Amino acid sequence: MCSVSLSSYVPSAEAQLAPEITLTCEDTTTMTVAPGSQKIAYISCVVENPTVHTITVQITVQGGILITIAPPDFTINQNGVWEFIVTYGGNTDTRSGPHESTITAVITKVNSVTYPADNPRSYSVLVNVEQYVECQYDLKQQQLAVGAGSELIISSRIDCQSNDEFTRDFQILIVDRETSSTSLPSGFEYKERICTLESNLTGVIASENCRFVIKTPVYLLKTWNSCVIIIEVGDENTDLCHESLSMEIKVKTRIWWAIPLIMVVSICIWAFQGRLQELLTPDKGKED
Repeated sequence: MCSVSLSSYVPSAEAQLAPEITLTCEDTTTMTVAPGSQKIAYISCVVENPTVHTITVQITVQGGILITIAPPDFTINQNGVWEFIVTYGGNTDTRSGPHESTITAVITKVNSVTYPADNPRSYSVLVNVEQYVECQYDLKQQQLAVGAGSELIISSRIDCQSNDEFTRDFQILIVDRETSSTSLPSGFEYKERICTLESNLTGVIASENCRFVIKTPVYLLKTWNSCVIIIEVGDENTDLCHESLSMEIKVKTRIWWAIPLIMVVSICIWAFQGRLQELLTPDKGKED
């Protein structure tokens, strides 16, 4: 009887197990915050309860400048597992690079009884925000016509937005309307083709009034029709001469430039013919 009585006061081995949890999460995730993107990233986590207790767990997340959303708390049965998602949010100004975040799980109740939150479990993760640079340009004119020998001067304002410091080079591209060739014809030459935009340390927006110049030949046999677009150096543009993003270019031939040349050539030919006739005609005096 004594033996039975004493054994009733000795808790079982399972009952002696203290409340405990483990927390594991994905180490990294990637977020894109460019205009038009979702600007959201996710981290998946798992909380395990290896004990015989029913445990209520509270979740807190420190995300720095990032917006964070996570379940406030949940209950895990004995030997149970609970999976949850932490959502991170940013905006177009969120700086690129790794952002550290700490996810913490702490026991608040054991078997529905309040439990002192003195043994938290934490996990550090990285949210990698990708850099973006979004640019657009506005041509000052939609059409430009000059005579042969004049310079083609194309003016445009280029605006870029990014989430970090950046430098970008832009160039004009001339496309022949007849052949779709992007090579300049003989006699044409780029004089000012590159325009550089560079953001400063206090902001991530850069604007520049760019000026591009093309030299045209003096003598042009026929009017040259083309269009001009602006592209980033190194880009391969597949949408040439889009109506809203291009300027029509026309270089007109100047007939009056050819008139003096024709006159000079004609005079030279006439003089050469007269001299040639003198050389070929025998001297009459010598014949007599």
